[in-house]
Amino acid sequence: MCATKASNILRQYLPNKPHKWGYKLLVLCDDRGFAYDFEIYSGMENDPELRDSSEPDLGASSNIVVRLARCIPRNQQYRLFFDNYYTSPELISYLAKEGILSLGTVSKGRLGKDVQIPSLKDLKKDKVERGFSEEWVANVDGTDIVTVMWYDNKPVVLSSSFVGQEPIQLVRRYCKKQKKYIQVDCPQIVKVYNQHMGGVDLLDSFLGKYKIKIRTKKWYLRLFYHLIDVIVVNSWLLYRRVGEQKQTPTPLKLKDFKFDLGKSLCMCGPSITKKRGRPSSMSDQIEIKKKKPNTAILPPREVRCDGFEHFPIWGQKRQRCKYPGCKGKTFISCEKCRVELCFNKDNNCFRNFHQ
Repeated sequence: MCATKASNILRQYLPNKPHKWGYKLLVLCDDRGFAYDFEIYSGMENDPELRDSSEPDLGASSNIVVRLARCIPRNQQYRLFFDNYYTSPELISYLAKEGILSLGTVSKGRLGKDVQIPSLKDLKKDKVERGFSEEWVANVDGTDIVTVMWYDNKPVVLSSSFVGQEPIQLVRRYCKKQKKYIQVDCPQIVKVYNQHMGGVDLLDSFLGKYKIKIRTKKWYLRLFYHLIDVIVVNSWLLYRRVGEQKQTPTPLKLKDFKFDLGKSLCMCGPSITKKRGRPSSMSDQIEIKKKKPNTAILPPREVRCDGFEHFPIWGQKRQRCKYPGCKGKTFISCEKCRVELCFNKDNNCFRNFHQ
């Protein structure tokens, strides 16, 4: 949800959401929260003009998945997960023919009358133990689809084209009657679903931490700021992925990443007007110098090494050099970075700092 109360036809009211008013976005994410594609809910998801000639009409909710799945490579064992709002046997069959494996919770009404799934009342009447599961296999348009019902606190129904009930493993669940954790049988399809589902919720949690809070009367600006937040989160996730590949010991947190990003965008390149305020945090080798109380914050490497307008200026007081490892004092500071640096015949910290 992109929270807003701006008067617009795209605004939705969802009483069960933390932010009840706003624009509803339908997003394709991976299990780490990286957004690949999105749609803005407009109420016209079943419009024939939005479908390609090769795409079938599977209903308003399933057509959303078909459109978002256009960017997924075919026949490369990609797995797509969705909840019961989108899931239908026809959708799973279509994705299987396109070479995309899929799994999702499903409503009982979309399975037809041939599959007799017991209700919660019937399970309590028969005194079925917690952890009971049952499996059905059906062929839909030439595709074998597995449907599994698992009884936890309530019956949960899932359908898939690549995983089923076996192997059944034990999981740790809390029992309210016994007031302790117990071991319960759990089908493999439930474990796979819980392991990979939730990427959109993870993206929402990232967006909610440090989102842009600007009040505006223009309906499109709130959506524009929301998309900027999504872009920043995506870039931070890519930064973490590269850090894992290079085995970076301490990658930046989201807050520090957004701070460095904003500082770099404001200071990199030729500046038109001089900005007041403290510089940003350190990077690369200069990050080794830890932050201490009442200590100047060094700018990011993107600012230090951009090669624009780093002019030495003479200060009024003699200050400690901010270059790591140097204990000298100097009157000279960088006009753009606003840090004191040695610049004499013995030490040229000014040049080393900007390399």
